[in-house]
Amino acid sequence: MKKYFSIFLLLTGVAFSACVDVPEPYGINAGELAEEEEVIIQPSGTGTVADPYNVAGLYQAVANLASGSSTSQELVVKGIVSQVKNDLNPDYGNLSYYISDNGKTAEQFYVYRGLGLNGEKFTSNEQVAIGDVVVVQGTVKNYNGTLEFDQNKSKLLSTTNTNSGGGETVDILGDVTFFEESFDGKQGDFTINNVLLPEGSDRVWAASESYHCMSASGYVKPNMLASEGWLISPVINLKKATEAYLTFDNYCNKFNVEASTQCFVLAKADTETEWTTLPVEEWPTGKFVTAANISLAKFVGKKVQIAFKYTSTTSSAGTWEIKNFRITGYGEKGINGLTWEDFANGNFDEWNAEGTKPTGWQEDTSKGNATLARSEDSHSHSYSVQIYGVPLGERRMAYQPLYFTPGTYTCSFYAKAATDQGAKVQVGYWPQSATVTIYDQDATGATKRTELNNNEWELITYTFTIQETELVNLIVAVPTGSKGKDVLVDDFSITKAE
Repeated sequence: MKKYFSIFLLLTGVAFSACVDVPEPYGINAGELAEEEEVIIQPSGTGTVADPYNVAGLYQAVANLASGSSTSQELVVKGIVSQVKNDLNPDYGNLSYYISDNGKTAEQFYVYRGLGLNGEKFTSNEQVAIGDVVVVQGTVKNYNGTLEFDQNKSKLLSTTNTNSGGGETVDILGDVTFFEESFDGKQGDFTINNVLLPEGSDRVWAASESYHCMSASGYVKPNMLASEGWLISPVINLKKATEAYLTFDNYCNKFNVEASTQCFVLAKADTETEWTTLPVEEWPTGKFVTAANISLAKFVGKKVQIAFKYTSTTSSAGTWEIKNFRITGYGEKGINGLTWEDFANGNFDEWNAEGTKPTGWQEDTSKGNATLARSEDSHSHSYSVQIYGVPLGERRMAYQPLYFTPGTYTCSFYAKAATDQGAKVQVGYWPQSATVTIYDQDATGATKRTELNNNEWELITYTFTIQETELVNLIVAVPTGSKGKDVLVDDFSITKAE
């Protein structure tokens, strides 16, 4: 038998120096400190809900975290509880404990004042015990040289402890996570559409930092009020999925009717306008419950959006809370969000109700700063778009950001001057990694500006290459020096070289 020391102890420094009230040896329930044969546990996992790190993998992932810094993203680790500090804080409901890959104390990681299942408060010290197999999610901090989970910023996702108070561990189907959002006090990439605001309130759905979730309510003290609000996911790519399932944690309280009559989970393909209601088997009352493995079979091979629709009335205005949203399954993960293949309305036939911008265009005013108008002087369709120039300064029309994968792309469109005074136009793209538009260039390396007249439409093409997948805005601009001459644009298209 032999003793050994590993790199993990060197990384953590002195195991009991992490925080102000770190347990002294006599304050901890410790596992047996026995000598044993050396077993090297290799790092594994990717730190996600679908593929947690082991403790060795977590140490490897955060080894270079600077002192005083925390990870920008939540990490997930699976381990065995090796030591427990009986330090329940009744106000915050948190507990401190250690986990390791083998249940021993030699290579353990400190969970400092962590929360219970799905962020719920612990109610007793017995809810974490030596030997429990736990999955923990949270941000990691380097506290004066010791790596540990941040105080109140970690939670149990599952545990074998029968006193955990959170019900049975849920087995999430699938080995691929297509999309996940914890809603830990933020709405992430979800959008909120508060259709009917309760009188006297500016919200239906809102992020709750206190409860680490998204929360909806139509109650404005002291009244129950009518309301309707939607929490809508971004476009999630299931085109290469073979199976897909939706899982989320939710909490319902103080509904005077069945929550299922006022809360709805819906889905639709991005090409559809009608939403499909998804079945939720169990609606909770006064506690968080996991709605697990809701089939998305109808949307496999498509891009999908999920919506949580909350409604209330003057006789029932409960609270609905959502967190730990994830879509898992089998197959291959694609790019979530809109890609260049989703480009639409290059013929400018679709406009907003005011007629001030074509659908998809000028959604990002930091990239597109031009005033636009609908024109019946078109190349081949009902409308073209008129880009107004100004006497001094460049005016840009931008398409909403799209993901472009590595490759070479060609954009084409028709343009002409809007008046008999002539005009100029220049074209380019604005990648997320750049601070300015990258314009098409002429043979000298200068920005290429095409002279236009108002007698005929001119075909304009430009080609650019993307090295890494990133978001890109397509740009058409009336350049500086054109003296504010307006330009008409029509029939915009994108192709990618094979």
